[in-house]
Amino acid sequence: MTLAAQAFTSILPVLIVAGSVRGTLNPEANAMFADNLSLDDHTAQLLQQSLPEHIEGITLTQAVAAVLLVIAATAFARALERCYRRVWNTPRASIRFAWRWVAAIVAIVVGFVLVVTTRYVVRGTGAVPVLEFIIEATIWCVLWWIASWVVINRTVSLRALLPGSALAGLGFALAATLGRVYLPRVLASSADQFGVLGLAFSYVGWLFVLMSVLLAAITIGRVVHLTLVGHEWSRSGTAAAHRASGGSR
Repeated sequence: MTLAAQAFTSILPVLIVAGSVRGTLNPEANAMFADNLSLDDHTAQLLQQSLPEHIEGITLTQAVAAVLLVIAATAFARALERCYRRVWNTPRASIRFAWRWVAAIVAIVVGFVLVVTTRYVVRGTGAVPVLEFIIEATIWCVLWWIASWVVINRTVSLRALLPGSALAGLGFALAATLGRVYLPRVLASSADQFGVLGLAFSYVGWLFVLMSVLLAAITIGRVVHLTLVGHEWSRSGTAAAHRASGGSR
């Protein structure tokens, strides 16, 4: 729930700003998000009205606000770091490594935009759904593989993080496939009843599903890694260390 809330309040504003800039540079990209979600005309129009207008120019105030927005967006990266530290029992990193929060957010936003763009392009080429699923799962896997390695300050090897990242990629691709069937109806119903606020409620619920998939993938991924290297979960945790030190006394 914390990750879903942080993703909504941290990453979504960055995506909105990025989408507004993208729409200014390429007006045809305005409808890409609505088409990607298969929204009906009414819901798509409501969503478009809720987004900011085209940016005519960038002032100093807007530039400073954009920097502050990126800094505020690190709240999601910090929450994600706490989850990884809890699962992997890694130490807290020093504040001098705070750059990794910004780097993780940039990786996630770039990865998300790449997923949406690639999905749009692949559908335009008439590729089969299986190929689209494989490409999307691969992109999500690489996204979480890099983001998790950065946010945990490289205290866990890329090899150890690979099983969880691969499961997250598969889980997100599967969730996206189900979401294409489920989300349009839910968003349309919420928009009819509560307007833009209904869209926000629905997205928070969907983010909760995605973050649950991510946490399950992280946890199962560590179990898989420990199994491959021949260790048990209990032997790798702090509780086992306390029991071992107590027994030695």
